[in-house]
Amino acid sequence: MKNGYYRRCCGFAGLRVFGLVLLCCAGCGRPTGEIFPALAKPIVWPEPPEQGRVRFVGIISTEESLQRGVSWTHGLGELIFGKKKIGALKTPSAVTIGADGRLYVADGAGGVIHMFDLSKRRYEQFAQLAGDQTLMMPVALTIAGGRLYVVDSVLHQVYIFDGKGKFQSRFGSERLIRPSGIAYYAERDKLYVSDTGGHVINVFDKSGEFVETIGSRGVGPGQFNFPTHLWVDKSGRLYVSDTLNYRVQVFSHEGKFLQMFGEQGDRPGYFAHPHGIATDSFGRIYVTDRQYENIQIFDAEGEILLAIGHEGSNVGEFWLPAGVYIDDRNRIYVADSFNKRIQVFELLEVRE
Repeated sequence: MKNGYYRRCCGFAGLRVFGLVLLCCAGCGRPTGEIFPALAKPIVWPEPPEQGRVRFVGIISTEESLQRGVSWTHGLGELIFGKKKIGALKTPSAVTIGADGRLYVADGAGGVIHMFDLSKRRYEQFAQLAGDQTLMMPVALTIAGGRLYVVDSVLHQVYIFDGKGKFQSRFGSERLIRPSGIAYYAERDKLYVSDTGGHVINVFDKSGEFVETIGSRGVGPGQFNFPTHLWVDKSGRLYVSDTLNYRVQVFSHEGKFLQMFGEQGDRPGYFAHPHGIATDSFGRIYVTDRQYENIQIFDAEGEILLAIGHEGSNVGEFWLPAGVYIDDRNRIYVADSFNKRIQVFELLEVRE
């Protein structure tokens, strides 16, 4: 009788304790906040009293950057089992974002692709290929036909994943020596892949069938010396960071050379190590420079307009910046590699 009474009391006490745990965990849920909250004092370039043209928006560095709410069940799990290891960027080298609000980051040192769903506040990472093989050095990516194309410079191939990060297929091993950039022009179904080791741009369709090669090694128009990142604008113009020729080259969608600008130097408008490249909706050209640790903005003719940043780890400062991506809202996403983050900026202006 005494033992039965003891068991009942222990059971009631256990329920009371569990109830208190639930109440505590109900308070563990954090309200969902703004991913990029407005700053009390906006940070803009150029600095006042000049009219601001570009504004700092925010930073993405780990899955906690999504500011998602945490349910009480999740809080209970953390209380019992401890917090799991969060996804964090190691050396982001390229970034792209889909129409569904999913932001993908190629992380070379991490050997993975990070997916930040900015709409649903979800985070995932993936690297699995066929069998036991995984990505080794993903350095560039783009979206084509709803699928993600990832360039791996060590495996010297392009890997295709579906929207959920499941491996689909691969191509390019018979041609690519050390690929480092990729861009897609949907209207002509052309997938451009820069081969830094081969000093050419290879063109495929989105199924991976080879189409043609653009360029050769050299210093003349249409020739390359270690080309890296690529970009295709809405009209089909192809922009190439011709890195060790210290310039940008522009081609038509047919592969015809159109123009080039830049040369080696140590002042705005010149390059030391041009890398990431992108254009906004007004045709301005954005180039990251890994040695100058900045972003330079040029007009369509290649004339310098503005330079943003220098070496450092504060807002608007960079440490080996790599890829840059500009979305349809003219938000600018920069892979700030050795600062282990994506810095986000936006245009403040309209065409004058």
